[in-house]
Amino acid sequence: MQMVSKHLPKLVTATLVLVTLVVASILYSRYSTHPWTRDAQVRADLVKIAPRVQGYLVRVAVKDNQFVHKGDLLFQIDPTSFQLAVDQAKVELDQAREDVAALESAVVAAEAGIKQSNAAVSSAESKIKEAQASVAAAESTVKQAESGVTSAQADVKQNEAMLDEAQREATRARRLADQKAGSVEEAQAKEAAVAVHQAQLQSAEAKQRQAEAVLDQSRAGLGAAKAKLLTANNGLAEAQAAVATATAKAEQARANLGVPGEANVRIRSAKVHLDEAQLKLSWTNIYAPADGYITNMDLLESAFVFPGIPFALFVDAASFRVDAYFEETKVKYIHPGDHVTVTLMGHHDRQLEGEVDSIGYAINPPKLANTSGPANLVPTIEPTFEWIRLAQRVPVRIRFKSIPDDLQLISGTTASVAIKN
Repeated sequence: MQMVSKHLPKLVTATLVLVTLVVASILYSRYSTHPWTRDAQVRADLVKIAPRVQGYLVRVAVKDNQFVHKGDLLFQIDPTSFQLAVDQAKVELDQAREDVAALESAVVAAEAGIKQSNAAVSSAESKIKEAQASVAAAESTVKQAESGVTSAQADVKQNEAMLDEAQREATRARRLADQKAGSVEEAQAKEAAVAVHQAQLQSAEAKQRQAEAVLDQSRAGLGAAKAKLLTANNGLAEAQAAVATATAKAEQARANLGVPGEANVRIRSAKVHLDEAQLKLSWTNIYAPADGYITNMDLLESAFVFPGIPFALFVDAASFRVDAYFEETKVKYIHPGDHVTVTLMGHHDRQLEGEVDSIGYAINPPKLANTSGPANLVPTIEPTFEWIRLAQRVPVRIRFKSIPDDLQLISGTTASVAIKN
């Protein structure tokens, strides 16, 4: 009994040490395989609200920290000048359409001119054929008239010869009759024959004059036919020149027009200007990009805002999550889909359920932060101590399974995370 009393303190101490070691071993094993961290923060997608056009605010439809639904009007910039730009663009589009219509009409007119000139060429060619036929007919008539003149001239010569012969015979017969060597009746008959031949000669000469008149008339007709042919040839040349002129005008009209209809560059350009003006007009109304909260808003109506300069912050209500930072030695025990318990510092009496969404694939060690990775894109996690070699911490994104309606999450607040794999 004395021995037990003597060694009892040592036994108690040994037992306590053993229990402590066992508990420490269990806790260490649990911490190693079921990582947890108090280095976590609530995060949300933050959108800087900045206008795309400049102008005076004529309406501020929200208050700071107000909840809004997707598509709700937040702010309105004075649309007057932008509406005027839209109206002007519409006028320019109408003018462009009128210009294109006028150019299309010019093309139609020029093409009609080509058809008309081609018709004139066809008409001139027909007239040439008619004139050529008239010339050929006139030449044939002239030849016939020339033959008639030649025949009449031959008749005149023949009648002149016969008259000369008859006059000689009559003179001889009269001389014989006077000399009583011939009969008076024969002399009178010969003299009567002279009268007949004189009449025949006069008739032949009349026919010759008539034939010559016909020849003159035929030659005049031939001259007129040739003049008509010349006129027809000149008309053809003029018509062909008119075709060339009309074709050149049509080509110029087509070049001036370009593509017809709504595809014309003038109309397309005017439409682009109208679309641009309407787009800028639409930018005068700024709407909520999603369900969320407007915060850090400090402006009033009549304030002048500039493109790209934020004047409020939007917090996406559906994007709340937790970014937890675990030592790199614990990351191997963490997997996407692992069950997670989240405790908020502001609500330490409540635990939220979540799961691992993803694990970061890049960090910037502090001493290399200025030389490694794009600025502001890779998280730089400051170490707790610098005088000893510590494991780097890796960001792990936690997705909430559900968020109680009465719980207000605030981006940037502190949380603790325990992995329950």
